[in-house]
Amino acid sequence: CNNRTQCIVVTGSDVFPDPCPGTYKYLEVQYECVPYIFVCPGTLKAIVDSPCIYEAEQKAGAWCKDPLQAADKIYFMPWTPYRTDTLIEYASLEDFQNSRQTTTYKLPNRVDGTGFVVYDGAVFFNKERTRNIVKFDLRTRIKSGEAIINYANYHDTSPYRWGGKTDIDLAVDENGLWVIYATEQNNGMIVISQLNPYTLRFEATWETVYDKRAASNAFMICGVLYVVRSVYQDNESETGKNAIDYIYNTRLNRGEYVDVPFPNQYQYIAAVDYNPRDNQLYVWNNNFILRYSLEFGPPDPAQVPTTAVTVTSSAEMFKTTVSTTSTSQKGPMSTTVAGSQEGSKGTKPPPAVSTTKIPPVTNIFPLPERFCEALDARGIRWPQTQRGMMVERPCPKGTRGTASYLCMLSTGTWNPRGPDLSNCTSHWVNQLAQKIRSGENAASLANELAKHTKGPVFAGDVSSSVRLMEQLVDILDAQLQELKPSEKDSAGRSYN
Repeated sequence: CNNRTQCIVVTGSDVFPDPCPGTYKYLEVQYECVPYIFVCPGTLKAIVDSPCIYEAEQKAGAWCKDPLQAADKIYFMPWTPYRTDTLIEYASLEDFQNSRQTTTYKLPNRVDGTGFVVYDGAVFFNKERTRNIVKFDLRTRIKSGEAIINYANYHDTSPYRWGGKTDIDLAVDENGLWVIYATEQNNGMIVISQLNPYTLRFEATWETVYDKRAASNAFMICGVLYVVRSVYQDNESETGKNAIDYIYNTRLNRGEYVDVPFPNQYQYIAAVDYNPRDNQLYVWNNNFILRYSLEFGPPDPAQVPTTAVTVTSSAEMFKTTVSTTSTSQKGPMSTTVAGSQEGSKGTKPPPAVSTTKIPPVTNIFPLPERFCEALDARGIRWPQTQRGMMVERPCPKGTRGTASYLCMLSTGTWNPRGPDLSNCTSHWVNQLAQKIRSGENAASLANELAKHTKGPVFAGDVSSSVRLMEQLVDILDAQLQELKPSEKDSAGRSYN
């Protein structure tokens, strides 16, 4: 089971030889679930074109892999307006290319757009005609959750350039699950939210200054939004470019225009999805299914640049240089374009402004205190956590349950009272509870409980032990009542 997101333990006499036929046995399995850790490959520098993998019947759709599954399964969803409600699974890329599907999943709702993703055994998609995200568990084939994106535009209000009801796009990267959309409050500009895939709660939101209707598609890598702008064959008068022309770094709260060429041989980009497991883009372009390799380089997106950055201010690729630095001073940061070319031909990338505004950093805390730094406490590794957030981790080794630690909103430091381990219990607690249920001798179990509680105990052991003692007292009392008067004195002394 080590380093796997799914695991099956097969039992039976052929696996575990039976040393004592004709009796009941108990198999105890202990496991610890820890977060799957992806390493950020760096900043995207180039996209490598590749030959077509497959040609689909539909002009638009999306395909992807589950980054948290080691298997080679391919998930495929052609898009047809008002009739998209099926996800197709293939066991491998070879099966996909030969149209040998493994299974199909009938979704509980129809789908708007091509923004679906599969993450840790569940498919997430935009429910048709709503601003809702639906989570559908592929193992149980049951809808396991639904989240509403407040104020999000939907159903062709703010789609990508080609339309297709692509108002709400989902993405996955090294940091988890993201939603890319637009709101009227942000004037139709792109908004990014990080969504917890298990609780379906929104953990953070960022507003950008890029018009969503002007974008062809977008994806996330290492917490950075990359916006694709491309030419479409239906617009013959268009003289635009095919490139990533805007990025937004959620770690630094900063956006800027860039110019990274994007392959667009078939001129109808309908979906672009990044997979952090293989660091590739999964693209659907005018019936053609493509997979692009990526080239990365320094700096790490989580680091603050202190050197000059080249950005683009028009479709003619008239370049201007800006200097961006980071300090711990209070107040907002901004990136200002040094100049623009008024008479340049072609359309300017949206928005048509000369300054890239950045959401102001709160003026109460300096920048370094926006996160609690990673540390080891009580035998648990606690990751860097945003101020005001509660992070949960598996309890220390040798125990079961979930521990939590609060990054204080007021100070940007960890809770001085330390981690909360009140839900952590030792394995012997569960073992004793099972023995009580199986009807083992109550007196011997009481003696065993006394031995365990003489040693080190966790917070959860205290409350659990009290419950076990109550059960044992009830059992002992019932057993004493059944004894004859002459037996009670000696039995009572032995029980004490």
